[in-house]
Amino acid sequence: MTGYMPDVLTVSTVVLVLVLVFVLILFQEAVNGFHDVANAIATVIYSNSLSPMKAVCLAAVCNFLGVLGAGTAVAFSLVYLLPLDMVAGINTPGEASLFFAMIVSAVIWNFGTWWLAIPSSTTHAYVGSILGVSVAHAFLLGQPVGAQVHWHQGEIILAALFLSPVIGLLLGIMLLSLLRRFVRNPALYQPAIAGQRPHGLIRASLIAGSAGVSLLHGSNDGQKSIGLMMVVLFGLAPALYGLDLARLNQSDQANLTNSVRQVAVVAQGHGDHSMQTNAQQLVTSLEAEQQLPLSAHDALATREKLLELYSEIARKMDDQSPRDQLSASDERMLRQAYGLLKDFVEHVPLWVVLLSALALGAGTAIGYKKIVKTLGEGMGSSPMSPAQGAAAQVSAILSIGMADGGGMPVSTTHVLSSAIVGTVAGTPGQQINWITLRRIVMTWLTTLPGTMLLSFSLGVVFHLALA
Repeated sequence: MTGYMPDVLTVSTVVLVLVLVFVLILFQEAVNGFHDVANAIATVIYSNSLSPMKAVCLAAVCNFLGVLGAGTAVAFSLVYLLPLDMVAGINTPGEASLFFAMIVSAVIWNFGTWWLAIPSSTTHAYVGSILGVSVAHAFLLGQPVGAQVHWHQGEIILAALFLSPVIGLLLGIMLLSLLRRFVRNPALYQPAIAGQRPHGLIRASLIAGSAGVSLLHGSNDGQKSIGLMMVVLFGLAPALYGLDLARLNQSDQANLTNSVRQVAVVAQGHGDHSMQTNAQQLVTSLEAEQQLPLSAHDALATREKLLELYSEIARKMDDQSPRDQLSASDERMLRQAYGLLKDFVEHVPLWVVLLSALALGAGTAIGYKKIVKTLGEGMGSSPMSPAQGAAAQVSAILSIGMADGGGMPVSTTHVLSSAIVGTVAGTPGQQINWITLRRIVMTWLTTLPGTMLLSFSLGVVFHLALA
């Protein structure tokens, strides 16, 4: 659909829808603050380590730093689940209607679960919504679903989403057991008394843990809206955000073009005609862009070629057949080109990061109370103790940190709430609140299929209305 040349009315429709989508992404990020950042501050609030407002300010600052310093690996791992022509940039009513359906579905699900005070995963909502519109995209174009849904990328993401809560649960049980064994202060294992702060060392660890969870939330969950905002910007201003060689100096421009030219040589040597053709066409476009900025239409088409080549290089490096092994020099050339292309296609302006962090912080300040109360009072037969809070925080930090290292999106909500359940299970005499847990587990199990069905249905309806 990228090759479609829109008329003035179509351009106005697409721009209007994309601006609305951009606003909804920011709202979704605020709801993400309602949900996920609330997890990070529940422990310090219920242990009386910090006042609610100080905890919110701490979370907002740490989320901002996490988003700012984490790169873009997680942000674009979700984006790459979308069909390639949508990742390149949205420029037709059909693509705009599907993207609109995806965001509306995620917002409806996240806001609804927050309203019911049920901890729910923003990541799961996004993944389900993306898969739903990808299936709708294939359905509407009459193409095989496998051609539009990137199942390999989806399998990796889903594995991380489902394994991380299990890891959080087991770590919660184990860390609380270790704490009980080596720290004998009975007050740490009782619910905090109003107005009474925990022991200095435990209070410091709880505050540090809250800061750590918030930092890692920003580095993981906080990136997801960034990737989606960039897809909108690629459509609104493709020559500025999607294919802007002007942000590179002359040396970097030359390195990028030469690396792509070398990819064509490697592809020719291995008889890979598709990669060779893509690389040669991309070299021509990059050289033309250096002389004169491309039109919006040509910039989108070139960006799509760039993404195709980026994917082909990845497949070439990962899926080598025994008779087509890369030499050391060929592999080195491909890896260099892959790194340069990755840096170029995943570039994010600072103002987008700042906007995402601001929306997260504002959402946390406005809507944290519902989820904080569920986590602090509703998971066990008595309110959370300082020791439980500390163990849950460390469990979440370890789990999310491992996911960050692999560039995988995970749910802060699922990880931390699972860790809290683990600490309840590891506390003698305390019972799990099965009513609350059943509501949470039911939400976990229904989020992916629910958002997938909702986004598919809305995608078809919006497409019929707008395209």
